[in-house]
Amino acid sequence: MRWLLLIGSLVLVASSAHGLTLTGHFTTGSGLTAEELKSDQEWGQTFQIAPSGTITEADVDSVVLYLYRQNNQNGKTITASIRTSWNGASLWESIITANTVEKDTSANQSAIHEAVHFAGTAATLQTSTMYYLRVDTTSNEKVYIHYDQNSSYSPGSLVNKDGVEEGSHKDLLFAIDGSYPIPEPSTALLLGLGLAGWAHARRVNTRGRAATDA
Repeated sequence: MRWLLLIGSLVLVASSAHGLTLTGHFTTGSGLTAEELKSDQEWGQTFQIAPSGTITEADVDSVVLYLYRQNNQNGKTITASIRTSWNGASLWESIITANTVEKDTSANQSAIHEAVHFAGTAATLQTSTMYYLRVDTTSNEKVYIHYDQNSSYSPGSLVNKDGVEEGSHKDLLFAIDGSYPIPEPSTALLLGLGLAGWAHARRVNTRGRAATDA
């Protein structure tokens, strides 16, 4: 039973989480279009993460957006950040070089372009809070971000270049990825086995001491 006791000890100090898409809108349709990002024209999205059972927080580590550029963007960057208000401090942030996004010299707004992954240090978000996903660039022109004019995403909506929510049916194509801090079912099973092993070992030791004393 020593191995059961060892497993139980390891499980007591270990935790696990499931990586998944916590919220987002990434189904394209007839409403697909794009807007130009500029150094003085940020676009974004409000969103809220749904709770998972009794879990009311989640760890966000990456964001997916659909971006493209019409020309070279040497030395320019694109930043995705998560905030509690449009101009508030960043809770989570990731920066990429603009030249890494797909180039489309025709700047076709109605054709979906490649997904762009922004990865950063995980931040814990509450499911009861509405957050702002904001996208900034140091470029002055010809960087575009996709959104849907006929979206069914809820809750949240597109935030335009003036920092104003567009209302229902307009949303970025986006995904917020991360994990809920919950144990896997196998972990609970191992914990039970470990505790059973610990209890058995304690009974054996107790009987052994009793026999010695006798």
